[in-house]
Amino acid sequence: MTVAEKIKDFNSIDSLLSEIDKDTISNDVLRNRYAVRFILLENFDLLKELIQKLSQKGVSSFDLETLTSDNDDWITKDELKKSIENLHGQIVVSPFSEIVRFYKDDNFKAFFHEISLLEKTITDRIYIPLIGLKLRFENFLSSFGRIEESAPVWSVYCSENQPVEIYLVPDEIATKSNLNCLKTVKDWLKFWKTYAPTEKILCSSDTINTFSKYSQPDNIFQFNKVDNAYQFITQLLELQINIEFIESEKAFWLKLLNNIKQKNLSDFSFKAFVNRYFNVHELSLKDILNKWTNENSTDFDRWLLKHYYLLLINNNEYLNNIILDCGDYSSLRLFKDIALSIFVNTTNVKKFIEERNNLLHLLDKQYHLPNSDLSEMEGYISDIAKSDAEKAISLCSGRFDFEKEMFIAWYKTNNISLSKLQEVYPDFVAYLKDSKIDSWVNSYIQSYKQAKIEDKYTDEIRNFIAEKNANENTFYEWYHDFELSKELLAKEKSDKVYWIDGLGIEYLSLIQEIISNSTFEIKILQIAKTGIPSSTEHNKFEGVVKFEDLDPSYIHNNLYQCPPRTICREIEIIKDIFSKILNQSSQTTITIVSDHGLTALSRLVDSKKYTAKASHEGRYIKIDSTDCLKDSDYIRCKNGDDNFKVALTHASLNCKPVREVHGGCTPEEILVPFIVISNKKADIETIQKHIHIVEQNISDKTEPKQTVGFEEENLF
Repeated sequence: MTVAEKIKDFNSIDSLLSEIDKDTISNDVLRNRYAVRFILLENFDLLKELIQKLSQKGVSSFDLETLTSDNDDWITKDELKKSIENLHGQIVVSPFSEIVRFYKDDNFKAFFHEISLLEKTITDRIYIPLIGLKLRFENFLSSFGRIEESAPVWSVYCSENQPVEIYLVPDEIATKSNLNCLKTVKDWLKFWKTYAPTEKILCSSDTINTFSKYSQPDNIFQFNKVDNAYQFITQLLELQINIEFIESEKAFWLKLLNNIKQKNLSDFSFKAFVNRYFNVHELSLKDILNKWTNENSTDFDRWLLKHYYLLLINNNEYLNNIILDCGDYSSLRLFKDIALSIFVNTTNVKKFIEERNNLLHLLDKQYHLPNSDLSEMEGYISDIAKSDAEKAISLCSGRFDFEKEMFIAWYKTNNISLSKLQEVYPDFVAYLKDSKIDSWVNSYIQSYKQAKIEDKYTDEIRNFIAEKNANENTFYEWYHDFELSKELLAKEKSDKVYWIDGLGIEYLSLIQEIISNSTFEIKILQIAKTGIPSSTEHNKFEGVVKFEDLDPSYIHNNLYQCPPRTICREIEIIKDIFSKILNQSSQTTITIVSDHGLTALSRLVDSKKYTAKASHEGRYIKIDSTDCLKDSDYIRCKNGDDNFKVALTHASLNCKPVREVHGGCTPEEILVPFIVISNKKADIETIQKHIHIVEQNISDKTEPKQTVGFEEENLF
């Protein structure tokens, strides 16, 4: 008997059932001797229909999943054979083929050989549907020596093909995918009676995964192994994401899979996904850099940012070369590479320098590189400056403190123009500006700033002090031209008062620039004086908000670092203080006062050798009375119940300072700004109208006032 002759075909389940009815009442000896009936089906719809209609005829079901547990147990051929041997009556075993398809070929043939000749009572009928196994079963029959005498084999033909793709995935991928997944053999067996047919089935059962290699040939099932989330996304979900798979980055693909919403995948785009992930309308280059550098970002976040840039922005050639090869997803890696890669790049240097500096300016100021990286960068630029100052200057973005110090050093040696300085270090240019005060004080403070920058006791300063502070009389002549800050404050009715300890008129031009870039306007700007000695102790303000960032916090706790470092730091301190003052939530009028200024020049002058104990690094000495000899070294004064000798010049009275100091009688110690500002609408309109009138009056003059320093129009 041939295989074709052994298998009887039917064109429907109903016609098969008619055959079954005849079979149950047949008097054929062989039919009644062997109980098993194999039924070849081509899809799972036929299986469901068969089981349902057999049930209506009183045929019971035996569910194979009852032989398994939740521990992904396998059903061996011996266990399966034994369970069938124990069945009695009319029973359909389901789903049978979903186990035997995974048997090795020799086990497959041996198993069917044994149960094909299973002898039972005349009333026993064990129906075993086989789905998609026609070819394998026919191969078995072709080698079955007792094919002619064995039980009948039936086949139901159906023109509808139901191919099913099984994706065998690791459990970690199944968990992240948010899709239903068959995790155990028990799940596998139950599924085919409930949900099948389905085009794509996800299975993470280690057992099924292990035995799947024995499942071919198969008329219905196509088993696909998915080893990683990349394959899952591109093969199973069929999403096209043009990112190369790298084994070391497979965890990122797993995270990506976990975040992909499984609905509306036909509309999926990597751009929309990433923007939604970061909760923005559209990521900009600035967003990329700052989200990368934020320490709260994860490695996965940075991996997304990298590929978003490469796929969708890709507009900075210098960054392209860096980010393409960047496999370190730590927070400062990209920042460091942007800052330092320029020094090892030998092509398109000018273009790359410009692109690099633009990138550095896009990074928020809150992010800082380690000192080791800054020192390395400073070393590179210093070496370049020895042979090419112009190139060294171009390599300074103006972002880093050491660069600002270099700018000041280059300014001292005339290696950088004011227009370039305005571009790279505008705060320092604002510090240098002439405040255009109609007084000798204007010339003096410009000379003082220049001397401080040069870290030199210049002839200009020496001549000013020789004239203005030659003795007590010359000092008081100019001192009495100014009002005390406390007296000016008593005349004002402001909403808020801020006291900035140590703020001298040295910083007036910087303050003016800061305020001009805010929502406030200056109502009053006046030079005031402090009491003598020019110390905090003798010039306190009561009931006001005090800032101690400059003095004492910085000045008293740091040696003077000449000259650029201290200047740079003080500029930042002033900016920080005013950012807090100007950050007002409502319209208000503010008065800003100070108790004294500071001098950096006492460090450059030999001190006097008075033996009495002095305060503030020799700037004044407390004495019993003022009945002492006049001297050009000091003035005598009384403050409250105390008498003092106060240094008249930059020469301290008994020790040479190592810090910026105060307490003495130099103009930079004595003179302080008194400023009233407002952001009230009515005040601003009045102020702007007044400014317009003043400008009109000035324009009528043919001889502009000459001042020491540079005019604002000289900057550009």
